[in-house]
Amino acid sequence: MKKIITGFMLCMMLIVTCMNDEVYAGVKVLNWDLVDSGKHLDWDGSTKYMKQFKSAVNVWNGYKKGVIRKDSLFRIQDVAISDCFEVSSTAGVTGSNGVIRFNKYIMDRLSYNGQKNVCIHELGHALGLDHNTSRDIMYMYATNRVALSYNDKISYNYAYKYRYK
Repeated sequence: MKKIITGFMLCMMLIVTCMNDEVYAGVKVLNWDLVDSGKHLDWDGSTKYMKQFKSAVNVWNGYKKGVIRKDSLFRIQDVAISDCFEVSSTAGVTGSNGVIRFNKYIMDRLSYNGQKNVCIHELGHALGLDHNTSRDIMYMYATNRVALSYNDKISYNYAYKYRYK
């Protein structure tokens, strides 16, 4: 009997120690977003990484069509994009004030997919998504991931359904 209990305890300890952050995955949203009352995110401005940014827009719009749009004369801008140069480890920042800034100090050191990942990630914050696991676009560090994960999608679904007003 002692061997069974000891074996069971060792098994449980092994399971707990081997759990990765995927176990804690799920919906992660901020307490703010930059989406307007029409459920759109209209952006304007420019960045050195415009090709990557437009590709990032296509990633999100490929999942929910037409939410992120280029600002026009007939739309009110929700987000302004720009570049900055700051000696830090932050590649990009999105503020609740409607500004997305890409840090050239870090961005210039990343691959094309790394830059695109940062653009997708920052748009995710503008959509109201918070940081999630290492397998997600919304991971807190830049990676080369350029496809939305299950967690990214369910967080976006939640925000779209319950948060955007």
